[in-house]
Amino acid sequence: MEYKQIEFKKITIDHLTCQSCGSKLHNVIGKLTYLYFFLEVIPFVPVKKSINIVCNHCDSSFDVDSLSSSAYKTLSKKLFKLYALVPMYTGVIMILLALSYWQYDKYQDNLLSKEYIENPKVNDFYYINQTSINDKIPPNKKYVLGKVVSLTPNTVSLVFSRFLFENESSLASDIRGAKVIDAKYFNKKHHVFTRDKLINFYQNDTVLLVLRPKNLKLFGTIVLTTNIGVNRKVEGYRENRIGLSFMLDADNKESLEDAERFFLESANKGYVQGQLNLARLYLDSNKINQALEWSKIAALKGYDLAIEFYTQHCSLSEDCDVAAFNAELIEVGF
Repeated sequence: MEYKQIEFKKITIDHLTCQSCGSKLHNVIGKLTYLYFFLEVIPFVPVKKSINIVCNHCDSSFDVDSLSSSAYKTLSKKLFKLYALVPMYTGVIMILLALSYWQYDKYQDNLLSKEYIENPKVNDFYYINQTSINDKIPPNKKYVLGKVVSLTPNTVSLVFSRFLFENESSLASDIRGAKVIDAKYFNKKHHVFTRDKLINFYQNDTVLLVLRPKNLKLFGTIVLTTNIGVNRKVEGYRENRIGLSFMLDADNKESLEDAERFFLESANKGYVQGQLNLARLYLDSNKINQALEWSKIAALKGYDLAIEFYTQHCSLSEDCDVAAFNAELIEVGF
């Protein structure tokens, strides 16, 4: 914290008499002292105003204290006009703008978190304060990162990070550092909560923040993978690509039939993208059981998009049991 004095403004008056030379002309100089941090060119806030009166002829100083209160105020108003003082509050204004932006950003995060907690999706990330869930955790390691791995109409299954953290910022650091993409980052154990319970967790600050990746990213960092690398040499890749090309003309019945044929070839060769594309095609054709069958095959290989597809559309079939599906996922290690 430093202080600097500057000559703010100068005016000329002609109604005072110099005691040294008798001249009527005087220069009135307004000086301003302001507070700054680090950079002199960015005033934080003005802290003191002062006035010097100097004879224009002999440079003798006039005794400012001899001025009447009203005369001093009149000069002060001429020298330190409000609009001219505004830039001297640059530091304060910048801080207020930053705080306003931060508050607005926080408000937006809260709105989105509320929306996401009420309408969860697979791969949502949760900032969690575990103190109300687990009373055995160390008091200085109470934060954990959660991730939605499966859904039913009434429940949400989460996995928790293997690590506990001292503060929320560490959760963001792990996301920004792409640590969450490591297959071993999260525990395999599923924590199943009702949807109402999760909403209650958000209301009592157990769930602090909910993030939903966009284009596989959070904070500009890749946080999701399809778990299955795309390799053109993998069996079924070529057929899946051909099927996708036919889907470009999906309004044509023959193109749809060709797409289904190639997706089926790809799926039978074990290519998970082909299996999921076939499931999507069957869903569009209202072949629900076949859609669920193929998406389940891909899901049990750890394909995140297939897991999401299956849990999202399972309720369309009377025979579908999401709880049993979740148990199978756990059994195979996902």
